[in-house]
Amino acid sequence: MGYSGLGVYQQQPPPPNRRPLWIALAVAGVLAVAGGATAAVVLTDSTAAPAPTTAQTTARPEWTVVEDTQAGLRYEVPPSWEASAGGAVAGVQLTKSLVSRPFDCQGRSMIQAQVASGTGSGEVPDVAEAVIVELARNGYTVNGKKPELGKPEVRGVGEHTEASVEVTPSAVSPCYAPKATIRAYATSNGSRVSVLVLNVAEGGPHVAEGPSEDDVERIMESVRPL
Repeated sequence: MGYSGLGVYQQQPPPPNRRPLWIALAVAGVLAVAGGATAAVVLTDSTAAPAPTTAQTTARPEWTVVEDTQAGLRYEVPPSWEASAGGAVAGVQLTKSLVSRPFDCQGRSMIQAQVASGTGSGEVPDVAEAVIVELARNGYTVNGKKPELGKPEVRGVGEHTEASVEVTPSAVSPCYAPKATIRAYATSNGSRVSVLVLNVAEGGPHVAEGPSEDDVERIMESVRPL
């Protein structure tokens, strides 16, 4: 999530011979943000990042288990999801990142969803809210027009915090979804805060390429400290 590319940020040129991925919401960068603003590039090709650690579980043998030892989190994603480059958002350094199956639309390689994990510092609820708000605001700003954000929901669940915010971008395109929801899980990890963020474009012509509502719930329920 070093998005410097979810919106209009100062995006870095993609590495040679690698196709950038575009979020189906027309806002580039599902998760890597650093400033900015316009629909755009966000993720590098999955070959640019190391594959996540995988294992099989008896409960869900068909899903990929991701263990981010740096963030101290374990979670599961659909088997078709691919590793991608990390980044940083709202002071959280993302060390693992995976995206839903890419698809082509009008010459662009795009995605419907991305999940990433990493660590930051501060109060757990504050970190969770800051990540989703910055990702939504910067990542879904299109052509200089800021998106509409719903009121962030931040709630404590036992020893961790969960947060979510709904986003409506201003872009209109046959490739883009009409809205998105960004969710976060955050928990204390010593002097740091472990964070997982899930960015999902909802609806649109390519909704089948992304996770279902059940998949989203399953991903979020699978998050555990290592």
